[in-house]
Amino acid sequence: MSGEILNHNSIKEAVKNADLIIEAVPEKLELKKDVFSQIDKAAPPHAIVATNSSSIPISRIENAVKRKDKVLNIHFYKLPDFPMADIARGTKTSNESFNTGKKWLESIDMTPLVLKKECLGFVFNRVWRAIKKEGLKIWAGGYADLEDVDKAWKIFTGMPLGPFELMDIVGLDVVYDIELMYYRESGDPNDKPPNMLKEMVDKSYLGVKSGKGFYEYK
Repeated sequence: MSGEILNHNSIKEAVKNADLIIEAVPEKLELKKDVFSQIDKAAPPHAIVATNSSSIPISRIENAVKRKDKVLNIHFYKLPDFPMADIARGTKTSNESFNTGKKWLESIDMTPLVLKKECLGFVFNRVWRAIKKEGLKIWAGGYADLEDVDKAWKIFTGMPLGPFELMDIVGLDVVYDIELMYYRESGDPNDKPPNMLKEMVDKSYLGVKSGKGFYEYK
């Protein structure tokens, strides 16, 4: 595997000689399906196509391609010092494709988190979602300062970052899109992301990448 990084101006050019393609566009189902369709038409027949989606199961994207035996969820975590990735099949993913993806993760020193049955949020993100959801409710409800939520989490877990610091790293636009997807899936008002979070996104307070989110960054 080459360590060379190449930039391309089109999907067609980027995937023409690829063995494994992983898309990482925003968490919007129709956008992902469109990108998958473009990849499917341009990639070599043997190539595996994966999504880095943090919440959308590959079964909801796979109808956009013909190579349904060669699709995967391979979701990396944008967290410091956590070398792990979810890996999950679609409804028709072959054992060969799955094992190839799993071995590739191991070859780059990533621990595969194997999903045996499809579920929203996959493995760690399903747990992380519960922490994130309740933290946002504490903040939006004015029950406590977000700094105290982060302090409590760091004391309890020994982790260097709290939930709000992690959300700033992920990007609050991404966090909002993911929370909105969970809400649309369940229809439960308790799952609706706080309006205060949407207001921050509308103001482009997106976290580390914009210089301001729950915290400010210089």
